[in-house]
Amino acid sequence: MILDGVKFACCRGVGGLVCPLAMAGFGGAGPVHLMTICEDPFAVLGVSPEATPADVKRAYRRLAMHWHPDRNPAAAAEAEFKRVHAAYELFLDPQRLAEWRQAQAASGRSRRESRASASTARARSGAASSAGSSKAAGKQPAGEDFSQALTLTLEEAAFGCRKSVALVHGLRCASCGGSGRVQHRNSVPCKRCSGCGRVSRRGGGTSVCEGCAGRGFLRESDCPDCSGSGWLQQARTLSVAVPAGLLAGERLRLAGQAPAPAGGSAAGGGKAGDLYLEIQLAEHPLFVLHGRDLHCRVPVSVFRLLCGGPIEVPSLAGTTPLELSDDPQHGLEYRLPGLGFPAKGRRAAGDLVLQLERIHIPPQRITAKGRELLERLAGELDRRAPALAAWDAQLQARRESAGAG
Repeated sequence: MILDGVKFACCRGVGGLVCPLAMAGFGGAGPVHLMTICEDPFAVLGVSPEATPADVKRAYRRLAMHWHPDRNPAAAAEAEFKRVHAAYELFLDPQRLAEWRQAQAASGRSRRESRASASTARARSGAASSAGSSKAAGKQPAGEDFSQALTLTLEEAAFGCRKSVALVHGLRCASCGGSGRVQHRNSVPCKRCSGCGRVSRRGGGTSVCEGCAGRGFLRESDCPDCSGSGWLQQARTLSVAVPAGLLAGERLRLAGQAPAPAGGSAAGGGKAGDLYLEIQLAEHPLFVLHGRDLHCRVPVSVFRLLCGGPIEVPSLAGTTPLELSDDPQHGLEYRLPGLGFPAKGRRAAGDLVLQLERIHIPPQRITAKGRELLERLAGELDRRAPALAAWDAQLQARRESAGAG
């Protein structure tokens, strides 16, 4: 059997098979029209409304060859083959095609009138709701505020710094205009069902492909640039000047710098929200912050503690000198006023609190010369210590008593 140059094996009564065209009435007493007046023959054949007769013929030949049951074993092949031929038959009948175009035009006018009525109603409703607020009527909707952590070192928080903050903005995809779909000039096979219109089910058998509604071919598909979301992610780096004296938990507000999420009003061109940077302080190897006081543990040898004198201790600005007392009754804690975390506003600067730790030198680290010096120092200290002097006096008395006996 030949239809418009396409040759098919008409198998009525041969091998128990029946030609689908013969079943539909093609080539017999007259074709049975399978398409309704609402079905789009352009979409069925995958051509544009401006397609030439040659384009329509080529599309029909390709689809007919693909869907013919003798070539395609899919369960939906026969029904799809009938739809393709019915669509092409409509193109071959100028009167029916004109009637279809008139029906489509009337339906389009009705839909446009409905949309226009709905738009007018929405406009009137919006005007009524904003009648008492003329100042707010001209404002664009503001985007949502956004919070993000900003980690600083103790020195950066104390003296201020400039930090780079990485943000991710949502932008409308330019390739698809934000719709997430792209139109194809010619139909393309559905990737989900590989063009057969049916997909396998887990329990066995097949079902209609949801990607193409069983047609096997698509006139539009997901945009490859945005994966069908309509939005793209764009990275942006913001340089932020951090003022001095910020503590953990405080927030830094940047007006209008919030990143626009995909689909948000700011991403569509509205006013961006505010960006709030929540300050976090990184752990410091030397200092521990209590309020605005800085606490630091300083190792000092026992000999330096005995002798007293100047030593160098760390501070936020680098180092600072500390004068140790030679009084043995002096404690191991020293406080340097105003050298802690800097002042901010009405909050005064904190203190630098130093906790001295006695460090004993292991005996194996002492040289012979050092041991000789220690012996002389020990004798000197024994004579100066009241408790040791009394102890030596008791020992001397015992020696004398033993010698007399």
